[in-house]
Amino acid sequence: MTIQNLGKIIFLTIFSINVFASNVNIKVSAPVIYKGDTVSFTITANSSDVVFPNLSNIKGFRIFGTSSSSATYITNNGIEKQISKTYTFKPTKTITIPSFDIEVDGKILKTTSTKISVIKPSQSKNGDEFIVELKVDKNNLKVGESTILRILIKRRLDSKANKLSMDDPKITNFWIKKIESENNYSQGDYIVQEVDYLIFAQKAGNFNVDSMEVNIGKTNSRNINAFMNNPFFSSVNTGINWSKVYSNSLDIKVENLPNNIELYGNFNISASVDNTTVKQNKPINLTIHIDGAGNIDDIKQFNVDLDNAVIYANKPKVNSQLINNIYSGDFEQKIAIIANSDLTIPPFELTFFDNKTQQIKTIKTKPIDIKVIGGTLAQNQKPIVQKSKTNKENIKVVYEKQSDNLQYLYLLIGLIIGSIFTYLLLNVKTKISTKKENDIIKLIKNTKDDKKLFDILLPYTNEHQDISDILRLLEENIYKKTNHKINKQKLYDIFL
Repeated sequence: MTIQNLGKIIFLTIFSINVFASNVNIKVSAPVIYKGDTVSFTITANSSDVVFPNLSNIKGFRIFGTSSSSATYITNNGIEKQISKTYTFKPTKTITIPSFDIEVDGKILKTTSTKISVIKPSQSKNGDEFIVELKVDKNNLKVGESTILRILIKRRLDSKANKLSMDDPKITNFWIKKIESENNYSQGDYIVQEVDYLIFAQKAGNFNVDSMEVNIGKTNSRNINAFMNNPFFSSVNTGINWSKVYSNSLDIKVENLPNNIELYGNFNISASVDNTTVKQNKPINLTIHIDGAGNIDDIKQFNVDLDNAVIYANKPKVNSQLINNIYSGDFEQKIAIIANSDLTIPPFELTFFDNKTQQIKTIKTKPIDIKVIGGTLAQNQKPIVQKSKTNKENIKVVYEKQSDNLQYLYLLIGLIIGSIFTYLLLNVKTKISTKKENDIIKLIKNTKDDKKLFDILLPYTNEHQDISDILRLLEENIYKKTNHKINKQKLYDIFL
């Protein structure tokens, strides 16, 4: 290249920068995006004196991120500065970014309007390398009712995935709880990873579960030479190539419960006290207990209002769990009552929509008579009503102090019972574990087929490195027609 030609190139470059100096431009990161993806646009001006618009939203879609950058150029007029500002947002439908007024060196310049198209992602289908499916146990629910939302991530056996990335599902007017256990199994030519969520309907209406996006990462190793094959350097030269896979969407219909009832399921209620006879000014410790299946977390705290008595109520404790895909739990509230006269604790009530009879059901506790030594039966007691407690402060329940000798006796009895229970529990666990392991070994010994052995070992893939290695060999035998010899003795040693 001659010096003359080089001079022309430099002149053209400087000229183009000077021309650009009188304008502003706008550039989008992507003109077409999938619904749920973020997009950004950048406004650039070639000046050090620029006033960018202060934007909070674009067509109602919130701007949740901004950033600025600058660059310096040497031109025939001296040093010029280019300043850019980037705005990030997440539109859910096709929009046009309007023209903006930008003040540059005291002059008002306009950007061009820019269209961003939002399209629905195409869902994965049978035969693809990776498939994502959404399923629910029930598509028609009532307010307060729950169902299982299953996300099935399928990998074809001849494919590899080093990393998976996925956000938790978000469904308007649903309470969502992830079920921690994950299932892995084979299904035809695919290995399936199942991720389950328990979802509760909070409001009536027709709702859509959007297509789920799963990011699949594959390792891309670039070894410069044999020296770089050293494990220390391999991590430096290893990158991840990401691709997106989309699921189907789902529709769920939710119906209101009658009479604005909030509880759905099947419950039992009881109330008990530690003593029915107490000395004056000593506490009676009342326990309200509810158990059953349904949206037990939505049961409100009970308020107690009795004449001639002081009430100390603790915040309820709720323990819940999933049993055979049914959300169940226990509600317990402790209340201390200090009375100066005899009283009767009236019944506590709980009203819910019974999922078995499909009717409204009210259950009650029995009234409890309390004798206060030195007092008389109080008259005109106020009824007990279930409602949310306005005072959020937790007050500890006061218990009557027991004698030291009685405490020691209880402690000794507890230690003896605890020791016996622990011994029995360990024995039962050992027998169950040994039987389970012996059953697995028996299955391995009797299996002659690589595919059946693969299915038996698949649930244990993360429990031992040797199992993972043997699964890889079996996979190659099944689908790549290799003839690896499987060391079953190594498996026996693992499960013994």
